[in-house]
Amino acid sequence: MGMKISDRLRVVYDNLLVGKDVWDFCCDHGYLGVAAYKSRKFADVFFVDQVDSIIAKLKNNFNTFVHDDLNPSQVHFILERGELINRDVGGTVCISGVGAFVIYDILCGLAKKKFLSAERLILGPHRDTEKLIKMLANEENLKNYELSRICEVTENERKRSLLIFDRRKIPLSS
Repeated sequence: MGMKISDRLRVVYDNLLVGKDVWDFCCDHGYLGVAAYKSRKFADVFFVDQVDSIIAKLKNNFNTFVHDDLNPSQVHFILERGELINRDVGGTVCISGVGAFVIYDILCGLAKKKFLSAERLILGPHRDTEKLIKMLANEENLKNYELSRICEVTENERKRSLLIFDRRKIPLSS
């Protein structure tokens, strides 16, 4: 079974932090996480989705996508709503292909519990991009992230935005 990532996922992949964990929230088919795992450029890879059938299918297909077991990275499949995860979430967090409010809920849920320690957030809402930017800017628990850039990708004749937030080098004081 071959695997080709879309132009949008290629931009996400190209902005992952090498050597760090990759968190693929709302992972759906898992192509991003599989590409990260296969590259051997990243630490652990986490696939997160709340839909049982998605995680089950991804687990079953993983060995089809990945043909060796020599990768030092660990792969983790997490069946959970993103905002309910109760462990440190570091490296790069990717949430794409869902609505702005879902992205907001996941990030706020993790941040309020002090589990969001990612150095980079790559966010690709289906819509309400400007609203998401404003909501995140006004969220006290996310003040230590700043919008670094917006990448525009055309997919199926539709322009999509990818928001890249980086952790501030010097945290804002509360």
